[in-house]
Amino acid sequence: MAERPSKDLPFDPRDGHRYTAAGVPVCVHPEKVGLSPRRYKTDGLSLTAELVLPQEAAELDRYLRELMHNAAPETLEILIDQATQEIPRVFPEVDVITALRRALN
Repeated sequence: MAERPSKDLPFDPRDGHRYTAAGVPVCVHPEKVGLSPRRYKTDGLSLTAELVLPQEAAELDRYLRELMHNAAPETLEILIDQATQEIPRVFPEVDVITALRRALN
């Protein structure tokens, strides 16, 4: 994403998108999609907020940390809400607050 259109991000009239010199599509109006300007795809950041818990509680800390640290900032609240609901259901022995604190530190 970029804060605004520029000549460094040429528009391709064939498909209606702007691209970097490397050919990566760029969103130049992030306010329209509710995200802050960042290189989400290039940096491997998720635009979705979907919690898919691991099979084992022992994998939970690593999973949550990776998920939270790689998520778009605008999705963190959604992920925290999902974790607060789903972790006790799937792993009743896990303290949700402690798991989220470890993930977000």
